[in-house]
Amino acid sequence: MKTIQIVLLVTLLSVLGCKTKPKTETTKPAEKPAGISQIHFFLETSASMGGYLKGGTTFKDVVSEVVNKSNQIAPVTVYTITDKPQAYSGGVGGFVESLATTPLANGKSSKLHTIFGQVGAKATGNDVAVFVSDCILSFPDTDIKRDPEINRNNASSVLKNQINDQFAALNKKGIGAMVYAFNSPFNGTYYDYQNKKTTLYEEQRPFYVWIIGKQTLIADLSRQLQDRLSERPAQQLSFGSGEGLKKYDLFFALNKKGDWRAERGNVTEIKFGRKADPAEFAIGLDLSGLPAYAQSADYLKDNIVLKADNATLKLTNVQRRENVNTTKRMSDREQQLLSHNTHVLTFKIENLIDDDATVNLRLPVRFDNWYETDWSTMDDRTEAGRRKKTFALVHLMNGVREAYQTNTNDFVNFTFKLEK
Repeated sequence: MKTIQIVLLVTLLSVLGCKTKPKTETTKPAEKPAGISQIHFFLETSASMGGYLKGGTTFKDVVSEVVNKSNQIAPVTVYTITDKPQAYSGGVGGFVESLATTPLANGKSSKLHTIFGQVGAKATGNDVAVFVSDCILSFPDTDIKRDPEINRNNASSVLKNQINDQFAALNKKGIGAMVYAFNSPFNGTYYDYQNKKTTLYEEQRPFYVWIIGKQTLIADLSRQLQDRLSERPAQQLSFGSGEGLKKYDLFFALNKKGDWRAERGNVTEIKFGRKADPAEFAIGLDLSGLPAYAQSADYLKDNIVLKADNATLKLTNVQRRENVNTTKRMSDREQQLLSHNTHVLTFKIENLIDDDATVNLRLPVRFDNWYETDWSTMDDRTEAGRRKKTFALVHLMNGVREAYQTNTNDFVNFTFKLEK
């Protein structure tokens, strides 16, 4: 009888164990953020680009590398473009070979604002568009024949605002842009702003590589490309899009002074008084998606805007992760938080008038202005006027900048609380 009872008991426990077994769906690993699905590569092939493709030029080296290395990151589809995109049927390998063997740049003059609209249209979902051009703003040939000064007289109004319209439309869709600037020997016919021809040999001419897409994808592609490219850009500029970074980590021990607790991203139970040390705390930010200049400690100190009701708060230190003193013992959790961020910002609470206060931290979008004088000219008819400079580049870049640099556009924007 006892044997039967034991068997029944074991059977019952087995059945109950099966009933309480966790469902498989609760043990699925968290999904990883989606990466780049497709890269659409565009090469402008108007006649003004021909000189970059003759002889041994930096242009061919850079374009070949960008296409090849991009294809190692995500599948690349190649297009040539003047008035509308034409898919290149030979694939990445055939395109690279054609840079040396085929006269690609033989199209009519192009309208850059139209091209940017067509290129940007491919940067949807998790797709990214890459566009290579000399970026010379110009009216159509027929308009220049009627008025040889139309480009110089109207670049700052008509042409700039056409560019602005295209990028404002992209910005509304959450699409940003990054541009690399390079210089290359140029061997061939140069068309000045009046469409007059000059034959150049080995003269240094600028060209530009644009990356257009969601800001996180742009940052990802740019980081991977620059790790792979042998030729570094002479300059670069990132035009962010969308809301500012809202994610931050409040450290509970790193750079801590005074008596307080970290609770759900807020600084709580702050002790004040003659015997209490001033409260200091640190926040971690991942600023890897920002332009390089916007990641510098000096830039952050000069441009971070703090607003707090009922409190006085001061930014006392900005450190890159690699400069944080980790000789003091840190918990595994705090080390993990630090590894997820590129910067550590330390703050001092100088005053808390009421029992609590809401703090807003903003880093408004500001763009570098390297293009204004060193890379732009409004008279490219002589070697001195055009050497290493692009006609009306200042108006093209200002048109893009004004589409993104608005009063409501921030690199970083989040709030947290201080509580007694």
